[in-house]
Amino acid sequence: MATLEGGCYCGNITVRLETGAEPATITPRACDCDFCTMHGASWLSDAEGTLEIEIQNEAAISLYEQGSESARFWLCQRCGVVTAVTADIHGVRKGAVNAGAMEDRAAFAPATPVSPKQLSADEKLARWDKVWIPRVTVKDCWDVGL
Repeated sequence: MATLEGGCYCGNITVRLETGAEPATITPRACDCDFCTMHGASWLSDAEGTLEIEIQNEAAISLYEQGSESARFWLCQRCGVVTAVTADIHGVRKGAVNAGAMEDRAAFAPATPVSPKQLSADEKLARWDKVWIPRVTVKDCWDVGL
């Protein structure tokens, strides 16, 4: 099991991905939606992995919902980095991390384009349910009711 760490530029949000895959074998997915494109985000996940999101100052984060309003993007208000995305699917919080926010970002395979814009909200949730990280915990963060 490999531990991959990262976070926002200022350190307010940190992410820790536990995965059985070696970084060079992980292919980030470059979403073509306007939000991800404008942020330069590409997403890593492991359907067998775990993700921990830790917040230092919850007053300095934003949880942004866009498009189908099914997913929440974890952004730092201080430095502007989008670190992770989560969605509650069938009562389970699942997620993915932004490859660009990871310490070893150069170790990953080149990103492959994906187009969730072509999917309905239900189709997106079904896809995320299969490929996103199934065990997500958030530490030191307030409950925002999302």
